[in-house]
Amino acid sequence: QAISISKAINTQEAPVKEKHARRIILGTHHEKGAFTFWSYAIGLPLPSSAILSWKFCHVLHKVLRDGHPNVLQDCQRYRSNIRETGDLWGHLHDRYGQLVSIYTRLLLTKISFHTKHPEFPPGLEVSDEVLEKTAGTDVNNIFQLTVELFDYLDWELKLSESGLLSNSFALWSEMEFRLEVIQDCSHLYHYTVKLMFKLHSCLPADTLQGHRDRFHEQFRSLKNFFKKASDMLYFKRLIQIPRLPESPPNFLRASALAEHVKPVVVIPEEAPEDEEPENLIEISTTSTTEPQVTSDIFEQTFGPPNGIWDDRDAQIESLKKEVDMLHAEMEKIKLEAQRYIVQLKAQVNSLEGEVEEQRKQKQKALVDNEQLRDELERLQRAKQDSDRSQRLCAEAEKKANATEIRYTKLKEKHSELINTHAELLNADTAKQLTVTQQSQEEVARIKEQLAFQVEQVKREAEMKVSQR
Repeated sequence: QAISISKAINTQEAPVKEKHARRIILGTHHEKGAFTFWSYAIGLPLPSSAILSWKFCHVLHKVLRDGHPNVLQDCQRYRSNIRETGDLWGHLHDRYGQLVSIYTRLLLTKISFHTKHPEFPPGLEVSDEVLEKTAGTDVNNIFQLTVELFDYLDWELKLSESGLLSNSFALWSEMEFRLEVIQDCSHLYHYTVKLMFKLHSCLPADTLQGHRDRFHEQFRSLKNFFKKASDMLYFKRLIQIPRLPESPPNFLRASALAEHVKPVVVIPEEAPEDEEPENLIEISTTSTTEPQVTSDIFEQTFGPPNGIWDDRDAQIESLKKEVDMLHAEMEKIKLEAQRYIVQLKAQVNSLEGEVEEQRKQKQKALVDNEQLRDELERLQRAKQDSDRSQRLCAEAEKKANATEIRYTKLKEKHSELINTHAELLNADTAKQLTVTQQSQEEVARIKEQLAFQVEQVKREAEMKVSQR
């Protein structure tokens, strides 16, 4: 398989031989994956040659379509390599560069679509029942699946149109990729027609005007592509290209679905190509063993010379037995080594899967770590706010205590002042009372004196009257 990969993907401006591609595809079925393919592919100097990159994309397209189902999972791990190759050549104005960029975008779209919808194999051949089951009854799911099929078909048509429009595009490469593109487009066209009729049975026609416009544009491009490919003698020998109707289906009329004919691509059986010998030098042991066999037969018939066995003959027999044992041991070791290689490849595939899973877990852990860091920062801010609130509360409590102490002191001072004032008032009142009592006593004394004087005057007056 590695030899076929090296012969298929090179810098020569020559088509990929079908026998090399077939060996690579059979190799993926043998090892149940694309481990060998990617082990070789990641070492290719793709940035150094656009032709090399183009052949890599073309062989990968074939492997995805016809290889083992696990190829899709293996290719998913190397999406970044495919994207980097496309981005590199997309920025360069090489005559193949833009085509490589479009081809990588198609391959990435293909890998993403079939990873998301495993019901569709990369070869895109499913029954109408599987299509109906995948679409389901949810109109949103049908709508989304139709958009994804439109995007898929867009990249297929862009690749075919780029080949048709490029004057510098070599004929061999233009012929090569169209076989896979024709097969993909025929299936994608049929699925979009079925889903468009299904959508029109669920949604108003005005809502799907954009879908109809997009389908009509793709229909014209696909019809033009099929017509030009049918006119080429190269394809008439390799493939029978279906003919599309003169006008696109009328989705506004539900009965038009019965008029739709599924386009079928027919690939006639090819005569097997002559296989090239993998080993250019083959060492034959017939000439060396024939005299020995003849000698053995002679000795078995007539016996050894002079009727006795020479020591050298015994050594030869011993060495022959030892060589036979070593050959058997070597075959056993080879079988064991092959078994170990298969086991190691399986372990490597398993480890790569574990590495990918660990990478996903690491990515998830990084996201979780970032979320935890944000949560920690939020909690720290909340703690700082809480500490600040507690500090402010403590300061307010201190101020309240100080105010309360000041209030208590003021209250005590006020009580002292009230008591002092009361005492002063009591002293003044007592003093005034004493003065009043003294005044009253003085008034009473004067009153008594006056009464005595009045009595004395009366007596004197009476005495004078009596004397007269």
